[in-house]
Amino acid sequence: MSYWRLPADAPLQAIAIACSDESTALTTGAAKVTFRMPYAFTLTDVRASVTTAPTGAALTVDINDGESSILSTKLTIDATEKTSATAASAAVISAASLADDAEITIDIDQIGSEVAGAGLKVYLIGRPS
Repeated sequence: MSYWRLPADAPLQAIAIACSDESTALTTGAAKVTFRMPYAFTLTDVRASVTTAPTGAALTVDINDGESSILSTKLTIDATEKTSATAASAAVISAASLADDAEITIDIDQIGSEVAGAGLKVYLIGRPS
């Protein structure tokens, strides 16, 4: 069977995942969100944002495909910031290809030490493959 594919220079898409409600303080833990990829996807970037910034320590997030992290450097939001776009250490993707129907989980590995942060969203950015 032949499938139509987007060209390699197709516009980027973002899959946004809400990992908490907007006001409850975040807590650490594995598989805070579990979902399945709606189609095969090649990542070019990952980002995170919060409604309430963490303080005292950075917020650290991991993204897993099955049992394995897809990041060699985890996604962080620095203390007092609301986005990972300005993080001192950018996330590094080590496994960019996500299969159709792959089970993806999002872990929260660290929260702020004074204010945990709230309203976490994670964005998978890339192209269908």
